Amino acid sequence: MCSLMDHSVCCNVQVLLLIEGKAHAYIFASPGCKKWDTCAPEAVLHALGGTLTDVHGSQYQYHSSVEQQNTGGVLATSAGQSHSWYLAKVPDEIKQSLPV
Repeated sequence: MCSLMDHSVCCNVQVLLLIEGKAHAYIFASPGCKKWDTCAPEAVLHALGGTLTDVHGSQYQYHSSVEQQNTGGVLATSAGQSHSWYLAKVPDEIKQSLPV
């Protein structure tokens, strides 16, 4: 599904699937998305008990002087899921290919 869609739409749709309980986790292992792609989905997901970070487990910052690109990829998990468990499952090759 995502390969045919703009990533910003894909991120929103994937987080919606987490919120609806139709998925447990979403990973985007690429530096291709921007802060505006994740800001609103992260806010809603967080409000409902989920988590969104880069693939290293670092929280994204959204202040005015921050870099606009999410260079560390995206890992989102729904409420009740162990975000750290999913982080541990991300292969080292992927983590090493994305900046911390």
